[in-house]
Amino acid sequence: MAQDSFASQPRNFLDLASGTVIGKASIRVLLIEDSAADARLIEEFLKGTPIYQFHLTHVERLKEALQRLETTCYEVVLLDLTLPDSTGLISLEQLLRVAPSIPVLVLTNTDSPELAIEAVRQGAQDYLIKRQINHEVLVRSLRYAIERKQQAEALRHMNEALESRVQIRTQELQLANQQLREEIIRRQAVQERLQLAKKAGRIGIFEWDILTDYMAWSDELETLYGVSKQDFDGRCDSWLNMLCDESGPRVKEELWQAVTLGQGLDTEFKISHPNGARWLVVKSSVFNGDDGKPARMLGIHMDITDKKQLEEQFLQAQRLESLGALASGIAHDLNNILTPILGVGHLLPVMLPEMSEQVAQMIETFNCSAQRGTKLVQQIVAFARHSAGFHQTLSISELLSEIKKITAQTLSPSIEIKLTTSSDLWLVEGDDTRLHQVFMNLCVNARDAMTEGGLLRLEARNLLVDELHQQMHPGISLGPHVVITVTDTGIGMSPETLQKIFDPFFTTKPPSQGTGLGLAAVMGIVKSHGGLVEVQSTVGQGSRFSVYLPAKPDATKMQATPLGMLSGQQELILVVDDEPAICKVIQMSLETYGYRVLIAQDAMEAIALLAEHRSEIACILIDIMMPNVAGTKAIPMLRRLSPEVPIVTMTGSITPFTKEDLSELPLHRNLAKPFTTRYLLALLQELLHLQ
Repeated sequence: MAQDSFASQPRNFLDLASGTVIGKASIRVLLIEDSAADARLIEEFLKGTPIYQFHLTHVERLKEALQRLETTCYEVVLLDLTLPDSTGLISLEQLLRVAPSIPVLVLTNTDSPELAIEAVRQGAQDYLIKRQINHEVLVRSLRYAIERKQQAEALRHMNEALESRVQIRTQELQLANQQLREEIIRRQAVQERLQLAKKAGRIGIFEWDILTDYMAWSDELETLYGVSKQDFDGRCDSWLNMLCDESGPRVKEELWQAVTLGQGLDTEFKISHPNGARWLVVKSSVFNGDDGKPARMLGIHMDITDKKQLEEQFLQAQRLESLGALASGIAHDLNNILTPILGVGHLLPVMLPEMSEQVAQMIETFNCSAQRGTKLVQQIVAFARHSAGFHQTLSISELLSEIKKITAQTLSPSIEIKLTTSSDLWLVEGDDTRLHQVFMNLCVNARDAMTEGGLLRLEARNLLVDELHQQMHPGISLGPHVVITVTDTGIGMSPETLQKIFDPFFTTKPPSQGTGLGLAAVMGIVKSHGGLVEVQSTVGQGSRFSVYLPAKPDATKMQATPLGMLSGQQELILVVDDEPAICKVIQMSLETYGYRVLIAQDAMEAIALLAEHRSEIACILIDIMMPNVAGTKAIPMLRRLSPEVPIVTMTGSITPFTKEDLSELPLHRNLAKPFTTRYLLALLQELLHLQ
């Protein structure tokens, strides 16, 4: 049952936020009370109010109240906690769920502080005990409840507006940061980057009274120099003493020259900051006194350390780009040189079956050196291409043995190197060239840390990583791993240095000795193999680097197929290359193992030979880079003459052609120089067998 009534008739207006009476204010009140007597009492309390005009709606059940709230707007609700269809704070919870913006006053016969606190905590504006209610208390409570709710709503709307503005601003900042990151990655608009670095720097203001030699600093300037007010007495000489030795005399001379000429000081310098050396720039102007002579200097100091670091990194990047271009050219030439060397090295044991043991050892040394040169070229190729390399199953024991041989040749006699590996060490899958780079970098760093001599220890062992190990070594995956440790007894590193050693361009070495990229490359390569790098170091006691690589306990290294099983059946192979030495070695190698060979040193000669021997030629080996007509131009011509003949390209170049370029040509395989006789024979057997 619902009942509507006006507690008073006049209709005036009230500013509820300020309490200023403009006229009588009309306030709609929803009373949820099952006691008719209590409802009439409340209605009587609301009559005759001189300031407010209360429009009271009375319902006896919560369900009916909820229906009313869906269709009618009320300024305030009076809720009895003992209703026929709902009791206690559950009624309050349901009411606020439907009308969260309407202030609610709880009515009860129970004088319970705990219940009152809990009701207010759940959203009630006030807690009224029925027997203590009178006209003044009820009206005041209604007014305060409405005002508090209005203020809360206003605050909520302000917060929502503020959050919206913050979100918009955050999106703008995120977009700006993304654009800045892209700009840095592309290394474009260098001048703009330097300007942004200046804006990001902190700025401090100073004023120097030249006549009294008193210099006033702003708080920001004290922060820039890392000093307090007590540490700086305001004299010019005290400021000059804060500059590094390399900057102090020069800046002092420039300062007095600027004062003499009546010009501002505009220069860069280095200071000794408590947190390390910093670069600052000063820009100022000189103001004359009444006598026309310089009296004051006013200007700013700005931190440009980030700018200096960016400049250094940019120069470093330019050097690396130049090195990459140089590496490209060197790799191409070395590939063409190493190809005949590798071929001859593999042919000598076949052509000299009765050689002496000494000659055999010399040939073995020759072949090992050629293989080492090949791996060196592969490292240059990987560097210039920024490629991930070729992953294969490999033995860490063999890799570390090779590292030990190479490193031992570069160590001083005062440094001892020891290698310890488990006899049952698991195999891993990875790029041996890049892993070789990892351990060489670690060994070189260890060598540089032991200027007075010491012990360099290489160790490798198996480790089955369980959940306990994973908790102790965050970032490592579960399962079998091989752990390689490189330990030195050098100078060690401080905790501050340890936090930065994997950062690009961070180095503790002099500029002429280190780039700051070695350990960053180590971390990147190991992560690309799914591994982890950990380091422990103590100043004066040395360092220990641990490299965790996922292992394959069940894997086995593939045994090389005997060369005799790769021999041909007198198939005719057309070799096209402008390098006579390469042609000669390929011809000797193939003829030694059962093939016949035709040689062409340019595309025109190759086309002529293919036209003459079209029915006999079983495969074509052609160099991509040739004078006059390049291999890429010759291949379609050869294909038109003989569509069925397999074509294999050979290239010692690492930059002109991508996989996409070669995929558009009608060829079967690409053979990268330098290559071994075994690899060439295996490739021919596969192609001719498929054919």
